Parts: sequence; C-alpha cells; structure tokens
Amino acid sequence: MKRILLLTDFSDTARHAVMYALKMFESSNMDYYLLNAYELEFSGTPYVTQVKEEWATESLKGLKSELSIIHHRYPQARVELLSVFGTLIDAVKHEVTKHTYDLLVLGCKGETALENFLLGSRAYDVIKHIPTPVFLVPRHAKFKYPEKIVFATDLHDFPSDKTIEPVRDMVHMFHSPLVFVNVLDEDVADRVESEDLIAKHFPGVNVSFNFVEDDTVSDGINKFVEENDAQIITLVRHQMGRFDRFFHPSVTRQMVLHPEHPMLILHDV
Repeated sequence: MKRILLLTDFSDTARHAVMYALKMFESSNMDYYLLNAYELEFSGTPYVTQVKEEWATESLKGLKSELSIIHHRYPQARVELLSVFGTLIDAVKHEVTKHTYDLLVLGCKGETALENFLLGSRAYDVIKHIPTPVFLVPRHAKFKYPEKIVFATDLHDFPSDKTIEPVRDMVHMFHSPLVFVNVLDEDVADRVESEDLIAKHFPGVNVSFNFVEDDTVSDGINKFVEENDAQIITLVRHQMGRFDRFFHPSVTRQMVLHPEHPMLILHDV
C-alpha cells in the first residue's frame, strides 16, 4: 500500500477522516493525494466561464488551507493537491482511471441518515460506483491503532487474493490479529475446510473464526466488534448478481448509512 486518495469538501467530517488516515499510516512510506471536486449548480449564466474560474480558485485555496493544517501536524507528509471540476463520482472515476490508488479515504457523520458529502454526493455512491478499496471513517470515531481487525464473511465464496490485498497489508503492517465473523442464518457445511482455505490467504497472520446469531447481519457485526474491542470492520462488496443474505449490497449500504466504526470496504468484481 503506497498511494492513498483523500477526499475533502473542507468540512470537519472530511478533515477528521484525513487526519485519521495520516495518523494510522504515520510510520509508513505513503504518498497522499488530496482531492476536492467542485461543480457549478447552474450553467445558463453568460458568466459561466468566470464563475468556473472563481470556483477553481476557491477549490485550490481550500486545498492549500487543508495542506497547511496537515503539515502543521505531519510536516513530513507527502501530499499532492487535486482540484477537479465535475461531480464527485466523475472526478474520482477520472482520477482512479488515470492513476492507480491503493486506498480511498472519506468521512461520514454517522447520523440516522447519511449526510450529503462533497457537493451533494454520498459516501455510499462512492462505494457503489468506484472499485478502489475504501476506508470509511465516521466523524465520531476516536483514533485507535488497529490492534484487532474484524473481517465479516459468510465462509462460502471467499474473494480473490487481489481483492483482499489491502486488509492483508494492514494486518501485516500493524501486526494485528484478523478476526473473522459470520452472522449465522444457517449452518455452514464443511466449516473446517472453509476456515483452512481462508487461512491460507493470510500466512503468518493470527486468524480466528467466530459465529454469532442476530436478527440482522449489520447488528450482529457491530455487536461483535464492540464486544471484542476491534478497531476496523472489513466488508467485501460483491458484484451485482449475488443475492445471498450476507453479501447482498443492502448489508453494505446499511453499514455505511449507520456507521459505528471505521470500515475497510473491498470490491470483489
């Protein structure tokens, strides 16, 4: 993990997520790219070019202000500024198509309904439309090094090595135990065989497997994280077409709409 894309709308929520990531990777050799997307709310004015230039100036001014805040706390951090005209989704899609990023970081407030983020786009929209691994940080999350990482799984079709590379990097980077949890809705056939196959993806890592029961998958995961004092939840968002209970897109959506802990969201496409 080397290149991290940080999204900002200059809000406290976005800044908290940026600082959380910088603190977490403080001892690592990372390159950061701080992106602000801006767009015009109207286009019929004859002064649209002038307005666009003014917004571009304001965007860059805001980025430089954020960079100053970052360097006050992390003077050695390597941060490149990206001011991009367009919607958030279009701007990020363009950026991740042009360059490879190992992780995308964004924040959310974690209220009853997900707040609009970055000029009206939503955090879930980023997760839904951008295939880059996402690290989502709720505004209320107090920083803790990831001494324990939870990985939610149904033990059936485990994702590929490429998909799980970010979480494998993290557990090696922080020497964290990796705790798998399955919220049971039925017995898992060949459980031992499934566990052995999954463990082979994480050589040298302290892995364990746990099974809990709850009315909903999201509640079961969050309760397990609380009870086991874990710092990060890892979820895999599978491609559309898979409709099993555990990895249905609605589970990820529910977790994002009501985030209780930092989440690493991977894409199995």
